[in-house]
Amino acid sequence: MRLAIDATILEDARPSGIGMAAINIVNELASLHDDLVVWTVEGSMLKVDRGRVNKIFANSRRVLGGNIYLARAAWTQFVLPTLIKQAKADVFYTPIPEGILCPPMIDCVPQIVTVYDVAPLLYKNNVPLMRHLSFKYRLPFVFSSAQKLIAMSENTKKDIIGHYGISTDKIEVVHGAIDKGHFTVPTAEKKAAVLGKYALVAGRYFLYVGSVLPSKNIETLIEAFAAIGDDYTLAIVGRRPDGAYERRLTAMIRNRMLSGVRFLDYVSYDELPALYNGACANVLVSLTEGFGLPPLEAMASGTAVIVSNRGSLPEIAGDAAIIVDALNVEEIARAMRSLANDEELRAGLIKKGQEHVKKFSWRRTAQRILDICKESL
Repeated sequence: MRLAIDATILEDARPSGIGMAAINIVNELASLHDDLVVWTVEGSMLKVDRGRVNKIFANSRRVLGGNIYLARAAWTQFVLPTLIKQAKADVFYTPIPEGILCPPMIDCVPQIVTVYDVAPLLYKNNVPLMRHLSFKYRLPFVFSSAQKLIAMSENTKKDIIGHYGISTDKIEVVHGAIDKGHFTVPTAEKKAAVLGKYALVAGRYFLYVGSVLPSKNIETLIEAFAAIGDDYTLAIVGRRPDGAYERRLTAMIRNRMLSGVRFLDYVSYDELPALYNGACANVLVSLTEGFGLPPLEAMASGTAVIVSNRGSLPEIAGDAAIIVDALNVEEIARAMRSLANDEELRAGLIKKGQEHVKKFSWRRTAQRILDICKESL
């Protein structure tokens, strides 16, 4: 079986959470199966034989500016089918929900599509307009024509059924994972170096990791943090793609005179384990999550976790995290205070978390995806 993979979600050397998931899936697929062909924009983190990787949009940032999403969508519909045919692929797999509208254009090669969440459909202001419109008008056709949809959580499967009317037997839940070789308890030296770089004190800050978007509910997190006191810092790590939302948060912080809230922007992948490990807790109180990598990354790095009761977060975190009402400021603040003041509680959650992450493996994820691809023939 020759497996064709669209990995063009990898646009630069600073991948998002979905980008990191795609990297891990493709790398594991390459280690499990030796007959594949991959298309990508940025391939530096792919552990795939160079002869099997095809780069597109080599000058995309310079030529296309911020329109790479639209360009990739056009490439997927009008160029990729021909490339798949020329590669004599037996199955086409995409680790993102941006598949081909009309698979018959590629001689009925089965199409397998991964779906993390439907947030761009539900939270229009979180994403560029074209992405929202794609989820609203294009993806129904992609989902209908796909041989199989892979949902990264039971919650995502429920959302696909509810919003797109896809039959349940067409959707298979295959949980994502984290790179447990990377997310481990760091050495004291590494931890000190990273925390020193960002002027953070071990155990004296709460950590948020993820894009700074309205669906991430960061305003409520900041409100809860304001009730903790001046002895702690709230470190917010992640890209800030929504300028209006960032300005709203900045005004809120200024009006509340909260000197302890700090935006660290995007930090390197290598620094994340130390940042997680140094935190009093990792806090993710999103209004929706298709999977949610940060809580598992934090657990593997030896950190206590607080998550909201929304989306897939309770499903993924299980009993290894404190689960709070996403919109209850006092409940979130109480959980944060508990972890700040109760060392036994924190240690217990850390121990539970390190056992819990053993349930998730990119190798198992990729093996199941590979099996699904083979079953589609």
